[in-house]
Amino acid sequence: MIRKFPSLSIFVLAFVSFNTQAGQLYRFPDENGVPTLSRSLPPEAAQKGYDIIDDKSMRLIERVPPAPTEAEIEAFKAEQAREAERQRQQAIEARQLEQAQQKQRQYDRTLLLTYPTESDLIAARDRDIGYRQEQIDLLSEKLPKLQERLETVQKEAAERELNGGKITANMQKRLDAAKEEIQVRKQAIEKYQAEIKQLQAQYQQDMQRLRQLRGTQARQD
Repeated sequence: MIRKFPSLSIFVLAFVSFNTQAGQLYRFPDENGVPTLSRSLPPEAAQKGYDIIDDKSMRLIERVPPAPTEAEIEAFKAEQAREAERQRQQAIEARQLEQAQQKQRQYDRTLLLTYPTESDLIAARDRDIGYRQEQIDLLSEKLPKLQERLETVQKEAAERELNGGKITANMQKRLDAAKEEIQVRKQAIEKYQAEIKQLQAQYQQDMQRLRQLRGTQARQD
């Protein structure tokens, strides 16, 4: 456990002020560890800690702890740095929490305004997902013909090579175009499919939150 202590400047001020006050004695261990009473306080005794005694009643006025060692000072500074960092992290977390709560409040207001009823949310969900499904159907509808066209050109190219000929520039262009169109359509289908999954999850989350908000409003009413 780190011992808390006053700064060195306080020890110096205390030493100066106590030496100027009458009616006080200093009790401290000498070089042999024997308790000693004196009206003056040697610097080496001040570093080791001492008692201030009333010279009339011999009552303890104050017990001054030993001056901190370099190791204690470093440990104290390190503890202060850790505490400052802890407070900084707490402040950051508090700001992040407040921002998240504010964002949630804005989201809730938008949700309630956008979907007055659950039916409105369901209709919006069906429109969004339905549009993407239509695009998937349109893109998928032509894929078999494109694949057939590609296979036809590939077959022509293979026959030409078997007969010792070379693939013409026009034939290569047809091959590349067919492959590219198939790839583009497949990528678009995958994109729409991913959007549908994302929309399903988002609308499900919105529905749950909308029900929570409606339930809270109903209880408050």
